[in-house]
Amino acid sequence: MFNTALAAPSQSLHCATKSRWTWRLMAARFMAATLPWFTAGSPETGAAGVPDAKMPPQLTYVTLDKTGMAQFGLTPSPLPYPVSRNDRRLPEVTIFSDLGIPDLIARAIPLPKADTQAGRNFFEGRFGRVQTENDVRLFNPGIILVKFRNAEHVAVLGVEPLRELVAVRVVRQRSDVEFAELDSFEQRQFNPNDAFLTNQWHHAVIGSFQAWDHSLGQPFVRVALVDTPFQMDHPDLAAHTDPGWDIVNGVPVTAHSGIDHSTLGAGMVAAVIGNQLGVAGACNCRILPININGAISEMYAAVIWAADHGVRVVNISWTGANSDSLNVAGNYLKVTARGILAMAGVNGTGFLDYTNQPHIYGIAMTDAADNPRSRFGNHIDFAAPGWTIFSTVTGGGYGSDSGTSYSTPLFCGVVAALFSINPTLGPDEVIELLKNSATDLGPPGWDQYYGWGRINFAAAAAAAEASRPAITSFQLSNGSAIVTVTNQPTLTFALWKTSALGSATWGIVTNAVLSTNGDVLTLNDPAPGTGGNLYRVEARVP
Repeated sequence: MFNTALAAPSQSLHCATKSRWTWRLMAARFMAATLPWFTAGSPETGAAGVPDAKMPPQLTYVTLDKTGMAQFGLTPSPLPYPVSRNDRRLPEVTIFSDLGIPDLIARAIPLPKADTQAGRNFFEGRFGRVQTENDVRLFNPGIILVKFRNAEHVAVLGVEPLRELVAVRVVRQRSDVEFAELDSFEQRQFNPNDAFLTNQWHHAVIGSFQAWDHSLGQPFVRVALVDTPFQMDHPDLAAHTDPGWDIVNGVPVTAHSGIDHSTLGAGMVAAVIGNQLGVAGACNCRILPININGAISEMYAAVIWAADHGVRVVNISWTGANSDSLNVAGNYLKVTARGILAMAGVNGTGFLDYTNQPHIYGIAMTDAADNPRSRFGNHIDFAAPGWTIFSTVTGGGYGSDSGTSYSTPLFCGVVAALFSINPTLGPDEVIELLKNSATDLGPPGWDQYYGWGRINFAAAAAAAEASRPAITSFQLSNGSAIVTVTNQPTLTFALWKTSALGSATWGIVTNAVLSTNGDVLTLNDPAPGTGGNLYRVEARVP
């Protein structure tokens, strides 16, 4: 709960349930309560993770050591060997001739209940390898990912060894299949270096200081960073860090020394603001790690776990933003937790032939002069600073780096701040706020370099503040108490009252009369009594 004068922003708010948010407004005060093996995608990868090239794809299996994995942007996990999990089922192999049977869906196991073997294969360095004329990719062997029509989740289908690509193509032709793809291994988006900066230039560029006048962020909004965990006890992160989850081993993550990639990202989201220490994130929200090795199936399971646990913002600073499977997960996050999934727009130069997935928000990188510094293409929705940013690193320190891996968590931190300012906003409403407030740097409207523009935190925060329901007047008239509120058709309203300030005996006015006139809502208590009352209005997301 929070109190402020006449609907001014407050410093605390809580969620009543993971999908319903409540605002309570008082006549003189404003209160809120809430209430096969693996294929890797690439710049040249076509739809559904199958490479496009002039030469036919050449598929083999390989075993790679640390050096070999590094060539594909993969880092061996410092965690113990993945344990067998009783809550995961290994799909049986479906022979090629059975891929056309009517009840193929019965052979598949929905994620995240399927054991894809991704963790064990990654730990042992066992991969599938696809080579085209211009590209070489790694994938998770022995399975493919399939989305059956009318099924809620993407499923795992076991297929014959070395026939994963042809299985994808055959299964795609079925009328009961929405899409099929390989379980590709993706890459983190960063190029680490040891340069240090004296300040965080990005805050001035996006208007963080003006945005913080509206809210520093609220702890009821949580952001998940899907990656090897960040340093959870970092002096500038620990106060905002919640326990996370290990998708690979199915256990909680309560402590981790971290890697720089995820620790830098965590600082961009939620390094503590105003603690006289180190750097500042975008907002004082909560952050948590979700551990993966890099398979699409692991990312999918991470988003589902986050959604099922009420996390409203999920950051994945890896390639893979064109994945059909992750798009399904992004939609699940929207529907289940009213949340947003953001992914890296991909480092490098030139056009990237990624699909613009409607439930994944791809974030490009800009520098201090608002120049684009990453790949461009149809998948870009917004741009944010990420070039030579300064943030938290492992060992309790601070450092700089460049990448869409950091523009993406900055975007996520801004989204978390907007949810903090007005938690009744849904994901699509927040995206519209960001579109309408973004600094349009390319051709008018959307473009392949900046998407809808470079995020403008100051303007978006002001728009979120203006979107909050607010009491505009209170009066006694003809024996009735009348409260007038700005009306929002997407919310439901109720009138509450109590006879004493600070009383715990608030009661709903069951005979209140509600009437609307355009953007004005009037709530009338026909029997306020003679002893005097305090009133509040509850606004709830249906």
